[in-house]
Amino acid sequence: MTTRSRNEKVFISALVSIVLVSYLVIASIGNTDIYSLTRVLTGKNISCNLQGINLSEINKPETSLAGADLEYAILTDANMSNSNFTGAFMRHAILSGANLQNSVFRNAVLNSSELINTDLRGADLSGAYLADANLTGALVTEYQLESARTLTGATLPNGQKHD
Repeated sequence: MTTRSRNEKVFISALVSIVLVSYLVIASIGNTDIYSLTRVLTGKNISCNLQGINLSEINKPETSLAGADLEYAILTDANMSNSNFTGAFMRHAILSGANLQNSVFRNAVLNSSELINTDLRGADLSGAYLADANLTGALVTEYQLESARTLTGATLPNGQKHD
């Protein structure tokens, strides 16, 4: 068994403290999932980079894209019900007409995305960022929208702009 020097022990303790404090700060503002934590600490997703991918009309329910970078992705008329998008970065994504029933979008970033006529019944939008998103005609409850982190500037299902 090797013993660590005093300097090594101090360094390891300091590093663990920094990671723990970072996690607690992130948790205090609502980003409690590991994907958001990793993105903040490293500036990168721990999952795949699918920026701009075209998945229009794909029929792939129960898919996990947690933590994926889906910026500018196109999922028009896709069936991805019961899928996991926890912590996904989906800014400027086009999800119009998609079936996303019962999918999880916890802490996902959907700012400036199109969700026109998207089926979000039963979806978990807890902590989701929907600033400037277009939800015109989306099938989503008021309770689901209230669980989102932000709706600033979003167009709601009834066509009204959120403050």
